[in-house]
Amino acid sequence: MKKLTTDGQRIVNEDGAHVILSGVNLVCKDKAKGYVDPCDENLFRWFHEQGFNVVRLGLIWDGVEPEPGVYDNEYLGKIKQRIRWAEQHDIYVFLDMHQDLYSSLYGDGAPEWATFADGLPHVVGQIWSDAYLESPALNRAMDYFWDNAPASDGIGLQDHYAAMWKHAAAIFADCTNIIGYDLMNEPYPGSSGQEVFGTIIAAYAQSIMGLNEVNMEELSALWFDEEKKQEILVGMADMDIYRVLVDSAKEASQVFEREVLAPFFNKTAAAIRSVVPDGFLMLETSYFSNMAVESGLGLVQNDEGMVVHHQVYAPHGYDLVVDTEHYEIYNQDRVDLIYATHRKVQERLNIPTLIGEWGAFTNHPATLGLSKALISIFEKYLWSNTYWCWCDGFRESPYSKALNRAYPQATGGTLVGYHYDYDTDIIKVDYVPSGDETIIYHPRAALLSEEDIVISGANLCQVEFRPFPSSEGGIVAIIAPKDETKITVTVGRSPVEQV
Repeated sequence: MKKLTTDGQRIVNEDGAHVILSGVNLVCKDKAKGYVDPCDENLFRWFHEQGFNVVRLGLIWDGVEPEPGVYDNEYLGKIKQRIRWAEQHDIYVFLDMHQDLYSSLYGDGAPEWATFADGLPHVVGQIWSDAYLESPALNRAMDYFWDNAPASDGIGLQDHYAAMWKHAAAIFADCTNIIGYDLMNEPYPGSSGQEVFGTIIAAYAQSIMGLNEVNMEELSALWFDEEKKQEILVGMADMDIYRVLVDSAKEASQVFEREVLAPFFNKTAAAIRSVVPDGFLMLETSYFSNMAVESGLGLVQNDEGMVVHHQVYAPHGYDLVVDTEHYEIYNQDRVDLIYATHRKVQERLNIPTLIGEWGAFTNHPATLGLSKALISIFEKYLWSNTYWCWCDGFRESPYSKALNRAYPQATGGTLVGYHYDYDTDIIKVDYVPSGDETIIYHPRAALLSEEDIVISGANLCQVEFRPFPSSEGGIVAIIAPKDETKITVTVGRSPVEQV
């Protein structure tokens, strides 16, 4: 597989082709399963047939380091087997050190020995993520982690985390399809998250409820009441109001990213780079940026204060109704704002973007249309993405039909734009050709012929079809002569032609 690197806001391969990565998360958070999804090579063959060329593969700290300084290489070996299966089917992998609610005691992530809560109670919310805001134990444990409190062996928790990453990265160093390292899933600030949430609640009380004096305890309780929460979400449908709410939280959230998260990323990245000098450092934002709070994330630096190479912006984005069935109040305007805000941050950082998580949909019929709308955003910004998440029933779900789409996996030249029309099965790709090969995945490639390829603006182009075995999908490879002007490649059969 061709080695990937970065060039400004693009991911490129060793030939200089602009690469778009599109795939899925494969993350097992179940300790009873040993934090490894039961699967075999056939799953990765199916991923490949769907056009997926990347997997965000989960690791769990509790699985890697069950005791202080003791690593479970059998667990890592099972993860490595999945990386090998991915490689056999031309799928890149980036590793995600996953956590939800910080610890295996509350969700998944840190082992029990790295969880210090001072005997405080853990509170479970109606939606799992509410515990970030409600649980004293969870927040105390996260505060100890961000303070790098010593474990029982006297070594700081963050120091253990970095060493654990170093060990895992070394185990996988010979896997040539690994492209990057997602340093921590959705970092949450701990108790300072209450301040971020509080600014949003206060802004809501003033902007929507018209209150000058705010009782934070009473207003916060509304968010944790399922019926009242739906009313609040309806009130947040006005984007002029919603912008006020997320902007109010920006400074408190960015303080965490600048003062706490940045040093942690620098330390962890240095540990990984000490054993694998290349590979993308995948940068996630504060948890609150998932909802359009603008990130203040900076680039990873080395000990000399110099920005290190090969970094990728890897934020997540979900509407506020995520993890519920309330699709009747799903708000596309809110989603558009989330990703427009991520775009703003990308332009400031000037690095490629790969949306590490989006979706988390149920099997509700609406999820097909919602997925198409999100993918159109990724097309517009030329972003890579990994859908959250592979699960039982994924193949039969409405949203999976949207994920099986045509897109340019590697563009020989400067990719200007592309769009896939689900209704006609036609993709149009605009690019300035370099004379190198362009690779377009199409879910109906096996049914196409040269008559189904139209190239405007170029002559003497070479076209080759590479259908996948036992699948309608495959690759359309095109070589257009080098030029300084844009060409348009149209691939697909019209509905009339398919009759």
